[in-house]
Amino acid sequence: MLKKIIINILKMGLAFGLIYWLVQSGKLDFSLLSELIKTPSVIIISLVLMHVLLILVTFRLRIFLHQKVTNPLSFFKIHLSNWIGLFFNSVLPGSVSGDLIKIFYIQKLDEKLTKKYLLISVFIDRLVGLIGLILLGGVVSAINYNNLINLSTDVSNLTHANIILSIIILFFLSILFVMPSLPLKFANFIKDVISINLLHKIIMKCEELWNDLILFKTKLIGQVLISMLIQATAILVFWYIAEPFSKGEFTLTTAFSVMPIGFICIAIPIAPAGLGVGHVVFEKLLGFFQITNGASLFNLYFFVLIISNLSGVIPYLLHSTKPQKIESK
Repeated sequence: MLKKIIINILKMGLAFGLIYWLVQSGKLDFSLLSELIKTPSVIIISLVLMHVLLILVTFRLRIFLHQKVTNPLSFFKIHLSNWIGLFFNSVLPGSVSGDLIKIFYIQKLDEKLTKKYLLISVFIDRLVGLIGLILLGGVVSAINYNNLINLSTDVSNLTHANIILSIIILFFLSILFVMPSLPLKFANFIKDVISINLLHKIIMKCEELWNDLILFKTKLIGQVLISMLIQATAILVFWYIAEPFSKGEFTLTTAFSVMPIGFICIAIPIAPAGLGVGHVVFEKLLGFFQITNGASLFNLYFFVLIISNLSGVIPYLLHSTKPQKIESK
């Protein structure tokens, strides 16, 4: 317990240390927040779009959950659980703490939904979201390839990174559908050749995950397409909030080229909603496109995102049951 507290303190210290460094170096301008607040219509529209995103995420997760149960689950109750989970993701260090709270509520909807199954479902749901994000970045980079690689070496490297990651994902999906047993045979070969207990444990975990993906693969393509729609909407929200305040030309092509890598970075469980890390990452990435206030632009998005996530306290307070201990069945 003490170790976990110390790690969380260090994470938050890193996040706020990054914020302090950006402010001191003049790269983070909080005055833009007051300018954003003067345009409440932008904030309201962005909050509505973010809730639409949450509805789509609920729809995606519900499809996974329905593979385990016989009777249809309440979309509304899953949606409230997702919403509450976002609230805890924003008030607790890291970006996965809210998933355990979400599981607590969803588990009560049907006795067939065991903790283990829900953990797998939520993890694969997040994995599918990441796959959709990577593929979206790859598609946009491929379509605008000639224009992007001629902008600068940094943009060219970013473009190639998006495309290479997409190729890796497509290869992974093709193996899953065409030769699902191949990775398992390779894993067994590695275990036979190398006798290292730690490596064996890692391989066994990977085998479990692969077998879980095989079970879900019939729904996977549709889920990936939904994820690409979700990520595209999230990128549009970022662009809609930030574009009027950009110091440099912030086009949609730029947004779709930068956001996938940026969103992947802020998903690292260091601080709520990418605090600190996101500011530094987008300062660097948007700088590739001659946009000089990337940290300040992310700060605007972060502000609206936190408001959206904190609104999850409403269903939490209204819910009759409060999570105290998540018991496995």
